[in-house]
Amino acid sequence: MFHYLYYKLYLASLKSSLKDIPRFMTAVSFGGLIAVNIFVIIGFLAKLNLLPFYTNEHQSGLSVIICIILAALYFHNNRVASILKKYSKESKGKRIQGNIIVALYVVLSFLSIFAVGFFNAGKL
Repeated sequence: MFHYLYYKLYLASLKSSLKDIPRFMTAVSFGGLIAVNIFVIIGFLAKLNLLPFYTNEHQSGLSVIICIILAALYFHNNRVASILKKYSKESKGKRIQGNIIVALYVVLSFLSIFAVGFFNAGKL
């Protein structure tokens, strides 16, 4: 699933104004999405008093940077080429279905931030 998400984010970066640096922008957007998901999980666990939330803003910023760097390292040239080759032959129906699923994933990832805020309100 991560490979397919990377593929769709890569195609989106090719169609954007940042098409000159698609691999870098895909790593940034992929790492950012993963970091948002990690923040949401940590937020829910902190609201349940199972795990402390970040103690300062430098820890959270550093974790975003680490996620982006790990995404860039994981999706190196050979892996990107094999991902592009694997998913380039998908049918129009599968492509539309994939676009909808990825769009829902991105929207739900950001909406889940608000769910953490409203869950067990007043604690963090």
